[in-house]
Amino acid sequence: MKQLSRFILVYFLFLSCGKDKVAEIDLDAVEPVKTELNGSTTLYGLIVDQNNKPVENMVVSDGFSTAKTDANGVYQLERHKKAKFVFYVSSADVAINVDEDNYPMFYQKLVLKDKVIRHDFKVVKTDVEDKFTLFAIADPQCRNMSEVARFKNETMADIKTNISRYTNVIGLTLGDIVFDAPELLSEMKGAMSNQGIPFFQTIGNHDHLQTASSEDKSEEGFRNTFGPTYYSFDRANVHIVVVDNVIYEGKQSYRGGLTESHWKWLQSDLSHVSKDKMILFVCHIPFRNGSAVNHVDYYNEILDLLSTFKEAHILNGHTHYQTNYLHKRNGKTIYEHVHGTACGAWWNSTICADGTPNGYAVYEIEGNSMKNWKYKSTNYPDNFQLRVYDASQAFGPTNKYNYIFADSGNLNLSGDGWVVANVWNADDNWKIELFQNGVKVQDMTKKTSRDLWATYYHLETLGKTKGSDFDKSLNHFYVGKLNSPAGISNFEVRATDIFGNVYKATTLKTDFMGIGAY
Repeated sequence: MKQLSRFILVYFLFLSCGKDKVAEIDLDAVEPVKTELNGSTTLYGLIVDQNNKPVENMVVSDGFSTAKTDANGVYQLERHKKAKFVFYVSSADVAINVDEDNYPMFYQKLVLKDKVIRHDFKVVKTDVEDKFTLFAIADPQCRNMSEVARFKNETMADIKTNISRYTNVIGLTLGDIVFDAPELLSEMKGAMSNQGIPFFQTIGNHDHLQTASSEDKSEEGFRNTFGPTYYSFDRANVHIVVVDNVIYEGKQSYRGGLTESHWKWLQSDLSHVSKDKMILFVCHIPFRNGSAVNHVDYYNEILDLLSTFKEAHILNGHTHYQTNYLHKRNGKTIYEHVHGTACGAWWNSTICADGTPNGYAVYEIEGNSMKNWKYKSTNYPDNFQLRVYDASQAFGPTNKYNYIFADSGNLNLSGDGWVVANVWNADDNWKIELFQNGVKVQDMTKKTSRDLWATYYHLETLGKTKGSDFDKSLNHFYVGKLNSPAGISNFEVRATDIFGNVYKATTLKTDFMGIGAY
């Protein structure tokens, strides 16, 4: 059996100096390590804290299997032949380590020159913070420098303005950071650097090199820029697991799901997590009903596994519209958040295909519970959560559609006085009410519809195609009829979410001001 001597310890710690700040370890203060390596070990190392003391029970992974450090701070793995990184799971009592650009540095690229290799880490132990806030950004999807500039000047500027209002903020993208433009990955990393919060990343289908001959080759640019494509970390009493659920099949072909090796890694990762924790399962492609355009491979297995924890949420993007999907699984409700996007309808306007404004999500978490979440529209106040239309208004001349809500096949509203509210973050747990002259008229009825205001702009003004991704029906529209319809005046639509937040709208959207560039 091989033993970790002081000499070997000092030698390898010296070679590990770099952005992970291992160089700050006081080598003379580290006690000799007496752990013996197992015969099957091909990847091992030591984890110490800021006082150069060994850290026990920290989970370490090569992306295929996991292990915990022993009482001496030593981890041992049988390295997978396809492993690219070794990384540790930042427990809640460990600060998020960052490089000089404030980027998370919880991993090291594997040095594969020897049969048995060693990578050490230094972490900073800290008090467990019971609260944190997650800013989740779906699909920046920039294809050129002009769009990178919009992301910086709109999305990131809005985020930077709002960071100080929240506690212990971390950032997280939900994939499609670029739009088939790997040369822009470093530009996007720069856009999210030194913003006051660390940004974690998720890979999307458009972050893969579309001309690559294999999945491994297609991910090289992302890995070289951002690190592992699946990993996890803890904050408060929450375990956040980020996965690559884009199975690249070559030359612009992919499907949603996990490979067998990723599924085994997920099981191994979650085997270390207490069942009383909340799980945030982060990916790019939505689960929803598991149909062909969604996450398919290991669909049921993942939902069943998530249902074993106290609370679970799935966070993703991909679709360029906002909707929430509630999975009922083994007596639990797993809440899936399909996010509206930073780029909206691919930077063609300031809205998504369903009329949701360009934006991002803000999740306020305490302990192992979600205490509040909202969709934050870029360059709008927090309370901008709905838009209201006169159902009888025609948005432009009839061409590709009849752009009148009342005449829409999904709504078919007869008579005067109907209003339609697009409440983009609403779901079955929200209450949407209609008032007139201060008196409640009715609870509004949930419907599936196009946002004909948004559809007209995208199809007629911008010339996009009917039936395309710019032409979507969603289930977050609500209809109600006023008692005194003349002029549709003195009304209020009141939307109350599951946390008791009340959002109000008292004016109709009748023009297209604000739909183009800011």
